[in-house]
Amino acid sequence: MEGGCAISRCSELELARHKKRRKITKEASILLALPDAVAMSCLAQVSRLDLAALAMASKSHRSLAGSPELCHLRFVMGCAEASFYVCLSLFPDPIPRWFILTPNRRLSPIPSNPCQAPDSSSFVVVNWGIYVIGGLINRSPISDVWFFDCFTHTWRGVPSMKMARASASVSFVDGKIYVFGGCGEEADSSNWAEVFDPETQTWGDIIMPKMPLDIHQSVVTEEKKVYGVDAEHQVFYLLPSEGKFSISGKIDSKGGNRKDWCLIGKLLYCLGPRRRILWCEPDELDWKEVKGLDNLRLSLYGLSETFPDGSKRVPKMLVRYDISKVCSNSAGNIVIFWNAHNRDPESLELWSAEISMENRQGGEIYGKVEWSGPVFKLDPLAHLYGINVLYSASLRA
Repeated sequence: MEGGCAISRCSELELARHKKRRKITKEASILLALPDAVAMSCLAQVSRLDLAALAMASKSHRSLAGSPELCHLRFVMGCAEASFYVCLSLFPDPIPRWFILTPNRRLSPIPSNPCQAPDSSSFVVVNWGIYVIGGLINRSPISDVWFFDCFTHTWRGVPSMKMARASASVSFVDGKIYVFGGCGEEADSSNWAEVFDPETQTWGDIIMPKMPLDIHQSVVTEEKKVYGVDAEHQVFYLLPSEGKFSISGKIDSKGGNRKDWCLIGKLLYCLGPRRRILWCEPDELDWKEVKGLDNLRLSLYGLSETFPDGSKRVPKMLVRYDISKVCSNSAGNIVIFWNAHNRDPESLELWSAEISMENRQGGEIYGKVEWSGPVFKLDPLAHLYGINVLYSASLRA
C-alpha cells in the first residue's frame, strides 16, 4: 500500500512538471510571435529562475535568455535582482572557489575559474559582473584579467594589462576601470596606472604622477574621486578622469591597521584593531567604534552572551579566528565573516552576520545584528582545513 502511494505521489509530481514545461513552452511560442524589441522587454522583467527554466524548455530562446543585451536591459530597467557573491580560498587547494548566498543564507558553489591567481588579485564590480585583475602565481605578479558574468555564471578572458600587477588598487569611475600601482619599483608615471573601457574592451594609458608609496586602502566617493591612504597613512585624492593626484596633508594618525574600507552613504566603515568595526566621516578621518555590538563580540570570542532579562547563554561554537572580512551589501548594511568550529577541531565553519547601522543622537553609530549563522562548512573528507574570504560583494544581475 505504501509503495502504491509513493508511485502515485511520483506520478503527480511528474504530471505537475509536465504541465509546467508545457506552460513555459506555450509562453515561449507566444514570445516568438512578438517583435524582438517587445520580446526582449518582456523577458527583462522575468525572474532569473524563470529565465533559466525558459532556456531549458525553449531552444529558440536559450541564447536570448543569457544574452548580454538582455543583461543590459534588465540593468537599465531596474529589473536586475540583488545577489551576494563570495570568493573563498580553501587551504590547501590553490584554486579560489566562488559561491552565491542562497535565500536560506547558505553559500552555494558556482563555476570557479581554474586560471584565477590564488593570491593578491584585485576585484571590482561593474554592472552585472565582477572583474578579477592581476594577482600572484608562483610568487610572481601577472597581467591576466578575467570577467565573471553574474547573470549567466560564466567566465571569459579579458585583454591583459600592459603591466603585471599584484594587490593593485582598482576603482570603477565614470564607466571605466582605473588600476593603480601593484607593479613594483620599475613603474613610472607612464605605466603606474592603466584604464580599461568595458564597452570597447580596451586598455589605455593614463598619465598620472606615480605615488611615492603603495596605496593601502581606497574607496570611490560620491564626487567620483578615489579617496584613500597610502602605506604611511597619508590621505590622498585621485581624480582619474583628469589625471590628477593630490595629498591632502592629513594623516590617519590612530595606531593599528584598518582594512576593508567600504562607503555606505557618506560614512566610511572598516575593520579596525582588535577586530572592531569602526566608522568615520571621510573628511575628518576620526575613527570611532560602532556601538551596540558587545554581545556579538563576546560570542565571537566564545564567551557567554547576556540577554536583556539577565539570562546568559554559552555559545556552542568556539572561535578559531577573529572577524576575517568586512564588506557592505545592496541593502546598505555591513556583512562580516569569521571562522568557527563546534567544539570539534575537524568541523570548521564559515559564519556570517549582517549588521544594519543607525545614526543616533550625539553623533554615535549603533549596529544591530539582523541575522547571523553558519554559511559554509568544510567537508572533513575533502582534506581541506582552512577558509579565507578573498572577496565578497553585492550586485544586481
